[in-house]
Amino acid sequence: MGGSIGPYAFTLLVFFFTLSFHVLDLPAQETVKIAYPSTSYSTMPIVVARREGFFSQEGLIGQLIQIRPNIGITALVNGEVDFATTQGSVVRAAARGIPIKSVAIIADRPVYFLVARPAFNSVASLSAKTKTVIGVNSLGGSVHMITKEILVRHGLNPDKDVAIIVSGDNQTSLQAVQLGRIDATLIPIPWQTQAKKLGLKVLSYAGDLVQLPLGGLGTTERLIQKKPELVKKVIRATLKGTAFIRDKRNKERVLEAMTQWFGIAHDVANDSYEQMILAYPINGATSTEALKKDLDIAQQLGGIPAGVPLSRVVDFQLLREVQKELGLPN
Repeated sequence: MGGSIGPYAFTLLVFFFTLSFHVLDLPAQETVKIAYPSTSYSTMPIVVARREGFFSQEGLIGQLIQIRPNIGITALVNGEVDFATTQGSVVRAAARGIPIKSVAIIADRPVYFLVARPAFNSVASLSAKTKTVIGVNSLGGSVHMITKEILVRHGLNPDKDVAIIVSGDNQTSLQAVQLGRIDATLIPIPWQTQAKKLGLKVLSYAGDLVQLPLGGLGTTERLIQKKPELVKKVIRATLKGTAFIRDKRNKERVLEAMTQWFGIAHDVANDSYEQMILAYPINGATSTEALKKDLDIAQQLGGIPAGVPLSRVVDFQLLREVQKELGLPN
């Protein structure tokens, strides 16, 4: 009796022995590192794709790493990350000859709002004060250029009528306006709802003035050439995330993701949902005019020769293959 095992113990032994073989047979998931600049709406399709298991379906673990745009591009080139979501930074770097490309568009509408202290009732009124101070997240980036575009569209000279400075992330910038350290700032959805709760004025909506891709998937030419299937997997997972967000049957799931990602209340997320989903092209592409606008901005910032072709900064071949597989228009 001492050296034998009963039938129940024998069955358990066989079960665990078989289970170990099944575990060993499971394909290992590959980690892809994705750099993003801030907690913004332009990263939401990736956030939702991770949350809803679309990366797992592709055999991937999507790891989001927050890095400032310029450092993110360096990390991308050095192979420290695999993708970057900063569309404008990717375009500017590619236009200068750095071997990276935008392979898909995540958001092609700047869902940004110019908000200001209660003393200002319009964009034009910002010129009434001697050197009004407007805060942005970085100088020379897409948000900086959109801020200048809004001012120009309302008859202001952004280089003379106001001073534009770096004020930090969205929460920090709103606090700076509330405390009077700066007069206005450009913030993305859903922070405009928070701004209203703080008693600040929403002066302008950038989405009414310009179509511009602010979020995308950028990667190296090396990865495109050597691991095209990996690139397609990331594109596919992201587009599934976009489709999930835009499908209003999933609204409550998306609102839950928004509250966690942005650290906001459910009602704030709900107020922003309808406007936010309009920013995401269902097929991961945008108009040629919008892409050219992105390139024009890069040239305005300097250091980039005129006449740079779009083919130097974007490569949508793999995107078109994924579109075909998913039955999406190209």
